[in-house]
Amino acid sequence: MPKLPKERAERIAKGHECSHCQEYNFRRITVRVASAAIRDELGAVWIATKLCGVCQHREEIGIAEDGEVVYAG
Repeated sequence: MPKLPKERAERIAKGHECSHCQEYNFRRITVRVASAAIRDELGAVWIATKLCGVCQHREEIGIAEDGEVVYAG
């Protein structure tokens, strides 16, 4: 289990704007533990899947152990 709590990862995901419309309004955010391959390759320990409440854009972000967003897309 990662040292960064799941609740903190959710707050980080909410604080990251939608890459399509730059809004912070999300309909759904799901946070799960990253797979071993993603941890090894990118250094992400949590994967957050977000659905924008404005433009309906679905995006995934990877969050590292120190709380940094390592990828978004």
